[in-house]
Amino acid sequence: MVVQGHARGQRHPARQPMSPLETVKDYFAALNAEDWELMASVLHPELDLIPSGSRPRIGSDKAIAMFQKIFERFPVHQDNPTRFLEAGNTVVVEIAFAGSTADGTKVAFEAVDIFDVEDGRICRLSQWFDTAALASMLES
Repeated sequence: MVVQGHARGQRHPARQPMSPLETVKDYFAALNAEDWELMASVLHPELDLIPSGSRPRIGSDKAIAMFQKIFERFPVHQDNPTRFLEAGNTVVVEIAFAGSTADGTKVAFEAVDIFDVEDGRICRLSQWFDTAALASMLES
C-alpha cells in the first residue's frame, strides 16, 4: 500500500518506445507511487480516459488531475494487477484494489482496465468496476 505523500518517484527522462505490456506495468508503478512525472511519460498527451461512474476525460493532464483527486479521498491505496492479457497494442488487466479513505474506511474491489498503447504511450484507457458495490462500502 502507498500512503499519500510518500514514495515519490524521481525525474524520468523522455520515454523510449516500450512494449504495450511494459508501458502498462509502468502505469501501475506510477499510479501506486503517485509518481506523476512517470505517469505523464506513460500517458499520451491526447489520452482518451473512460472511467467507471464518471465522465470521460481527454488529455493526460485531466487524467492525472482525476487520479490526484481520487487519491485525496483514498490516501492509502494499492492497485494490484493480478492478470495481464496482451493482444497487439491492447492490454487487458484484472486488478485487485485495496485502500482506505481519509476517515479510515477500508475498501476492496476487483476491476478491469483496458489499455490501448501506441509508441510506448497509453492513448486510450477504459476502467471497469462495480460502482454500486463501492458506494455501498463507503456508506457502511
